[in-house]
Amino acid sequence: MDRKEAQLILSALRPGGPEATEPPFTEALVQTEADPELKAWWQAQQEFDRKIAAKLAEIPAPAGLRDEILARRKITRFEPRVRYSTWLAAAAVVAFLCVAGTFWRVANYGPIDRSDYADAVVSELGDKGPDLAMTSTDHGKLMAWLKAQNAPVGDMPPKFDAMPTIGCQKYVIHGHTVSLVCFSLANGGIAHFFMVDKSALNDPPEENGAQFGNVKGWNVAAWSDSRMTYMVATQDSVATLKQLL
Repeated sequence: MDRKEAQLILSALRPGGPEATEPPFTEALVQTEADPELKAWWQAQQEFDRKIAAKLAEIPAPAGLRDEILARRKITRFEPRVRYSTWLAAAAVVAFLCVAGTFWRVANYGPIDRSDYADAVVSELGDKGPDLAMTSTDHGKLMAWLKAQNAPVGDMPPKFDAMPTIGCQKYVIHGHTVSLVCFSLANGGIAHFFMVDKSALNDPPEENGAQFGNVKGWNVAAWSDSRMTYMVATQDSVATLKQLL
């Protein structure tokens, strides 16, 4: 099951719905645990469904609706066109929710503060290193993989072009796609190079040089160019970072 198939199936799953235990839904839910982008989409989808359900629950039923329905003529003969109309109506509702969900998610994910972004990406490194989608010592192959995934790719400092790579990954952080490329340092350490569209941050770093700091025990350097924001995180010293940049 690929991501699009999982999204199609999960779009029909209500929050807390009993059908979640049925095979197609359970398989799609398992897929979300292996796909960070799908998981972020699924969490946003569920939150949107809950908000829609809450709004619908606030609408009172018209007075006398029950009596009016019961007073109508009962349909005793099977009418195929009624069934088709029902399916068409259901399809229209699903289409509406999908479109509304897209607009809601776009509106919900605005630019984020640089500090929140830095905390989130460093958290992806974990105690044992990041979970890489592709490993290779070939810089070009990793860049090609990221581009194929529609992940952001920018211009790296010259020294990184000559450094051996370890692997790469694509993340979705607060609704924004982030690329990671890991490099081997000459002393055996690792430099984790993150890239994100500059527009994803409320307060991107300046373009006139790197800014250094420490995030959750990691030494980091951050800077921007005209379209991208970059951040390098390492357990090595700040002096090592400055030499790389």
